[in-house]
Amino acid sequence: MDQEEVWTFTVSMYGRDGVAKLCLDLQDRYGLDVNMLLFMLYLGQKGLAPHSISALEDAVRPWRDNVIIPLRQTRRFLKDQPGESAQELRQKVKADELHAERIEQHILCAAVQAVPSDDPLAAAHAYFSPNRFDLDQAECDRVFAGLTGLMKIA
Repeated sequence: MDQEEVWTFTVSMYGRDGVAKLCLDLQDRYGLDVNMLLFMLYLGQKGLAPHSISALEDAVRPWRDNVIIPLRQTRRFLKDQPGESAQELRQKVKADELHAERIEQHILCAAVQAVPSDDPLAAAHAYFSPNRFDLDQAECDRVFAGLTGLMKIA
């Protein structure tokens, strides 16, 4: 799996109008792993799906829980701290968090066992489902349709 291509896809999708805001809201409210969702969408656009989403979650969980989430919490704490030095540190932590997100993608690329898929949205839709998040199926479908609409992918 081409890690640079995955990163380019992620940055492109995340940068589309409204996507970052919706993804961050889903991350904060439901624990969505934005990287995982975007990786699922990348695979789908390549005509692929993971053999096991759970295996990918297991592969990235230690990194996400021990590196990404603490960096995110630190960055958010620093946001409201007074002083130029605190804000300089916040920018460094923000850069480190972004680097950690990229490493998570490398982990996903190394761990994925891809299989062919005719549906470009199947893997992402399977990830964003009621068995993983505290939403009913109708709400998952509504949010997913809104997200893919913002991304302009089908």
